[in-house]
Amino acid sequence: MDPAAAAEEFPIPFLPTEGEILHCLLRPKIAGAYIDSRFTHLVHEADVFSLPPDQLAAMHAHAPGARGDKAWYFFTTRIGSGGRGRRVGGDGTKRWCSVGSKKELAGGGGYCRRFRYREKTANGVVAPGWMMLEYGVVSQEHAVGDGVADLVLCRFFRSPRAARSDSKSPSSSASASASVGRKRKAEALLCSDG
Repeated sequence: MDPAAAAEEFPIPFLPTEGEILHCLLRPKIAGAYIDSRFTHLVHEADVFSLPPDQLAAMHAHAPGARGDKAWYFFTTRIGSGGRGRRVGGDGTKRWCSVGSKKELAGGGGYCRRFRYREKTANGVVAPGWMMLEYGVVSQEHAVGDGVADLVLCRFFRSPRAARSDSKSPSSSASASASVGRKRKAEALLCSDG
């Protein structure tokens, strides 16, 4: 289905709470149970670490948000702890870098982790404004981050700050993001983990 047509087909905002993401989408998917068919075209299956977020966004329908915001939801496999960053593609110049620590979800049994997307260019590290929230289930068989593959649900979106600067000037966001990247050299090139 064409991404634009799919978004128009579901005109009301899709704003699931963390509890709904965990209990109505992720847990049923892990268990192989039924997921409401009204939402199946809004939550895709893809390897979010295989392509940059702008390319994935162009290939899949976004879920309509409040005030015209766009977010993309994906079931994907999380392998291992990911270290400080998770590579996108094969060359190591693009990665999702964790921001802060895992947050336990209310009610227990799940977590949320925030990531920021960064790219290494000839001019330094650039943060194009993509953010990702990774929702996972903590099972009793293994602890999160012990090297076991897990099914997670990822929600990614453009940060509101990046969206505002894009609307003002297409080149200003790249240069502003590049300067932020240069200021954080201590974070080491793309939150390097090897």
